[in-house]
Amino acid sequence: MKSYRLTRDLLADIEQALAENRPSFHESPLEKVAGLLAEGRHYGWVGIYLTLEKPQATPLLQNTVHPAEFAASGTRKKVIVTMKIAGREIGFLNVESNRENAFGSDERVLLERVAGLLAKFLTGPGKYLVRKAGQPEPTPRAAAAA
Repeated sequence: MKSYRLTRDLLADIEQALAENRPSFHESPLEKVAGLLAEGRHYGWVGIYLTLEKPQATPLLQNTVHPAEFAASGTRKKVIVTMKIAGREIGFLNVESNRENAFGSDERVLLERVAGLLAKFLTGPGKYLVRKAGQPEPTPRAAAAA
């Protein structure tokens, strides 16, 4: 059952989940953050998307739809907050609600803070997610030689 949680309590739990950084077979830290947001507020959908590079316009990509353009059924309001580090966009936080007046200034502040925490988590020391995502996987022969 969803219950409305105070912003400071929700942020403390999100910071703890990211600080623990304990990915498991069942849940990653990013899924934990999305779950905390969805359970602690009136959000119907929370998505975390990475945008590693902006694709150049090619005939194959011209009809590609950005994930932010989709909405879950029953969505009445939607907020997209960019995750940035040093002015560079690395992704966005997409939050949807079936309530008409779901996102006030308090919600915007909360989501901007969470987006900042996620950006730091994804690009912080020892984090490989953003750096490795754009690199091809090594072939078995190359991995054996290394």
